[in-house]
Amino acid sequence: MRLWSLHYDKAMNRLSQSLNTLRQKSAVGSMPSTSMLPQYLLFGALAIALPIVIVFSVQLWMVTMYTSIVDIGRFHEQYFSGVYRYRILGRGQYLFLYQFLEAHFRDRPFPLPRDPATSLLSYAAFAISNSLYFALSNLILLSFMWVKRRGFLDRDLVFYLYYTLLLALSMAIVTPYDQLAYLLVLIGILGARQRSIAVGSILIAISAIAGTMNRETEFLLASFLATMAIVSPVLLAKRYWIYLAVDIVLSIMVYVALRLLLPGKVALIQYVTLGGIWAPESLAVLIVIFAGAIVFAMKLHDNVRPAFVLFAMSLPYLVTVFIGSTFRELRISIPLLLCLFCVYLFLSRPAEVSVDEGARVAVG
Repeated sequence: MRLWSLHYDKAMNRLSQSLNTLRQKSAVGSMPSTSMLPQYLLFGALAIALPIVIVFSVQLWMVTMYTSIVDIGRFHEQYFSGVYRYRILGRGQYLFLYQFLEAHFRDRPFPLPRDPATSLLSYAAFAISNSLYFALSNLILLSFMWVKRRGFLDRDLVFYLYYTLLLALSMAIVTPYDQLAYLLVLIGILGARQRSIAVGSILIAISAIAGTMNRETEFLLASFLATMAIVSPVLLAKRYWIYLAVDIVLSIMVYVALRLLLPGKVALIQYVTLGGIWAPESLAVLIVIFAGAIVFAMKLHDNVRPAFVLFAMSLPYLVTVFIGSTFRELRISIPLLLCLFCVYLFLSRPAEVSVDEGARVAVG
């Protein structure tokens, strides 16, 4: 009897140990999905809820606009003349959407403070297209921030929210090409992150061609690529130089072709503004904004050199803004802030590509 009891106790102990081991393995296996659930919910909130709130707040409730060109007649007057006539992609996509809405919905007057002749569908075309491009840009940016099996890092989210706040403020200005320009720059940056040089070159070619047809903002992609080529490890710098060459060649070809092929006198800028109204005050505000951005950026990568390299590579863009635009338009500075964010975000991810893999990518 005692012998049987002893065997029974041993069997039960073994069974208990086996069950405990099984529970531990099950717990370990389920931990990632359980711990990642808040991250997935956060991703959904930032990818879906946040754009909806910003769009409704800025594009619909505030009902703001840039100049009195929301009316379709005034739109044609402005965007088919001067330097605006070269921005054919943003103009074309707006008119396509407006004509689509006009064919399927009944239009009615929708007076705005600075444009009483505006119709509902003409304003809706602005709101819908800008909202779509903003949501897609936001999704790409979130994909850059996402860390496999970890989700979002707090330091990345701080800079992201800082950038998104400034972007939301700039969205009160309604144009047919700004949000599309940010999206196309991000497509080029996405191309620079591809492990295949062929795939990356295709995405950068799309960004270069479409971006130059949309607005001169695309030239900041070259500033981003040059910065990454200068500050990245030697093994990875080569592919950035390749991407930079592809971007510059295609952008210049499209830029020159637009000015030679489209009718009318060749124009490089619309007006000489020298910083526009309140230039010194606006410049002081921009300095504060970018100083704050650099502080947040250095939480990602503790080195101020990439920021100065980026600003140096962006001097042609900044000089153009000074000559022919206004410092007080925050939308002009948003793409540079976006490039700054991406430079530091990528420099904070050196472990994503090993040295051996980096060498393989660099040499193709």
